[in-house]
Amino acid sequence: MSRSRSGEEASGHPPKPVRRKPIELIVIGCSAGGPVALQEILPVLPRDTSTSILVAQHMPQRFTALFAGRLHRLCSLPVMEPKEGDRLASGRIYIAAGGQQTILERQSQTILFRVRPRDASERYAPSADLLMSSVAGLFGARVVAVLMTGMGGDGVAGLRAIKERRGQTIAESEESAAVFGMPRGAIRAGLADRVLPRREIALEMVRLCRGA
Repeated sequence: MSRSRSGEEASGHPPKPVRRKPIELIVIGCSAGGPVALQEILPVLPRDTSTSILVAQHMPQRFTALFAGRLHRLCSLPVMEPKEGDRLASGRIYIAAGGQQTILERQSQTILFRVRPRDASERYAPSADLLMSSVAGLFGARVVAVLMTGMGGDGVAGLRAIKERRGQTIAESEESAAVFGMPRGAIRAGLADRVLPRREIALEMVRLCRGA
């Protein structure tokens, strides 16, 4: 008797779905409307999440520390504003300091936060472009970039850097974005692998963190 060509035909059961390793890092860029959006999506992440979450939210200096404190009370994961020299840890949410630039840098086997003052020539601080570009080289295909509500063009170059290193990219759809400028720029440039409304972004983040 000839053997069946598929596992489903041979056993009578559908093949088990392939599970992948959880994404190691998710980096989010947002501006106008971002605080409300982040308060909707970040509390959805479960307590056992091992993925690190980085957020570049355009916000004045000192306000991001207060915002991180508010999110810490709302989320199952610890939320903090990283300081210069802090080590990146798994299962934590980091809100980049307002009015400054935050990137990641490898030192030996450790990944550290580098935080510096904003240059006069830099329009956005924190810059999603700078943060995303720094993680692209460190994490490659193990990072997902999410560009959400906001005005301006910050994040487009960052998504391009992520895609060039085979990472995944998501843009918020017009139906849920309070201001569609930032995600629209990425979509028009062909840089968004998926365009999702806010609620689906939250669910997709959970799936990615679980390796689904």
